[in-house]
Amino acid sequence: MKLEDVNDNTIKISLTFEDLTEHDVKISDFFSNQEVIEQLFYELVDELGLEERFNNTGLLTFQVQPFSKGIHLIVSEETAEGLDFDENGIPEDPEEFEKLMTGFYDKLNEIGENMAAERGMKDFKPGLGLPGKKSRKKEPEPDYVNYSIHYDDISLALLAVKNIQFDDEASEFYRYEGEFYIVVLDNQKKRGKMHVESTRARMMEYGEETKLSREFLQEHGECLIATRALDVLRKI
Repeated sequence: MKLEDVNDNTIKISLTFEDLTEHDVKISDFFSNQEVIEQLFYELVDELGLEERFNNTGLLTFQVQPFSKGIHLIVSEETAEGLDFDENGIPEDPEEFEKLMTGFYDKLNEIGENMAAERGMKDFKPGLGLPGKKSRKKEPEPDYVNYSIHYDDISLALLAVKNIQFDDEASEFYRYEGEFYIVVLDNQKKRGKMHVESTRARMMEYGEETKLSREFLQEHGECLIATRALDVLRKI
């Protein structure tokens, strides 16, 4: 486990898979339950002696970034520093006040959506917002997602595809500068966003995320398997 200060309000905690096992946490937990992340964080606060650093003076936000040996847990504390408040605690700047209230209404709408989902209410339509402001609509999730994973050598790529079984829509296998890349097209509409992200994270247990796009690999890399690459590699 490694702790790194990103800035005054943000830290990055790097956890190996062994660290996660010790806390009884799986990679898939991070994509299904925010409470798991928060519970793990507060356990780490005690272990790392960060009680004074995060003492409930601001809103905490969490981001999870998988890497080859585990995950990075990035924690940020949003404070009210830098804002001018009147004696009642209200920002004097109209833009800051609007920002504050918009965030407040967004949070209420989010709570309402969660409560409706827990009660099986499928027709719930959150509508809280500032007068004269149109409520923000969530961007629809894409039906398909495409991602690339880098592997140092072919043995790691084979371990990944043989140990993690799932039905992809399409997959390709590339070599670029002596290293290997698997490109996957996954059906998010059919399998669900949570399952797609969980599968991607498990594939990265043997490799790592790469910024090299499919288009870049097609132009500069060597395509070793152009169709159904995962199925072909599983047979090796």
